[in-house]
Amino acid sequence: MIPEYFALIGGLVGTLGGFYYLYRTLIGKTKPNRVTWFMWALFPMIAFVAQLSQGVGTVAWVTFFSGLTPLLIFLASFVNKEAYWKTKVTDYFLLSASLVSLWLWSITDNANIALAIAILADVFAAVPTYQKAWSHPQSESWVAYAISTAGFFLSLLAIQTYNLQNVGFVLYVLLLNGSLALLSARKSPGR
Repeated sequence: MIPEYFALIGGLVGTLGGFYYLYRTLIGKTKPNRVTWFMWALFPMIAFVAQLSQGVGTVAWVTFFSGLTPLLIFLASFVNKEAYWKTKVTDYFLLSASLVSLWLWSITDNANIALAIAILADVFAAVPTYQKAWSHPQSESWVAYAISTAGFFLSLLAIQTYNLQNVGFVLYVLLLNGSLALLSARKSPGR
């Protein structure tokens, strides 16, 4: 079994993918959807708090790091005007769905339910970026998502106790990043 501290190493590797995306955002090569990246910053922090409340150890910091880089990417999208992806009405609907999920989280006392709601809200937040990666894959960075996928895979391998609070969020971000890497690696439809 891999030592638990490898979860932190995996989280740091995942963060490197985020920093690569951040760099590409600053130079205008990627165009993050602000709704998605704002929510991707917010919900891991909620999941992090839920994990801490249940005594999750080192793995909780993986969740924290998975929210830190989206926050930096969201902020970077305001620095370079070329790095802005115009939001649509559906993005705001999905933002609303995410915020309703946040409200549901706030009224529950069960940390597992809170974690599940945070993941569901994160899925709603991811939809605009999935749509963008499908129709304009060149506006994303498959390399950044692939690096993050590798890091979260390492974190998953280091988990010592398999239950929702330990596995749930790490497995979710692993699948999220892996699928976005695959979508972003394609050529644009119609080319």
